[in-house]
Amino acid sequence: MWRLRVLALGAVPGRCPGCLRVSMFRGFYELHETCRICGVRYEGSDGAWLGAIALGYAIGALFVVALGMAELVWGPIRALGLDPLWTIAIASLPVTALGYRPAKGLWFALLYLGGFVVPDGIAEGDPP
Repeated sequence: MWRLRVLALGAVPGRCPGCLRVSMFRGFYELHETCRICGVRYEGSDGAWLGAIALGYAIGALFVVALGMAELVWGPIRALGLDPLWTIAIASLPVTALGYRPAKGLWFALLYLGGFVVPDGIAEGDPP
């Protein structure tokens, strides 16, 4: 049950997966090195952000598929006199950019649950 709590309360809002009390983010995309309350180190390895990029792109791709299906079924974009291909392509860019922060929160919550993001002084792979 605590795993669901970490995902629900920590991942999407971008809170620390260890204590669920403070934001992981220093800016819109940039992470703090560690949590100031519980000491969880967010970026333990150089490639830790790659999964967040993949999740962010997946959010953008799901948006494109959903909007494409809506266009095929109901045709709202063409009804406005716009080209559906360009409209969907252009609309997917901000959705992907805005989806990156929750994707990064989700990715680091998953890394925490897997034991790959830990407080300083605890070995990687130990259960949280």
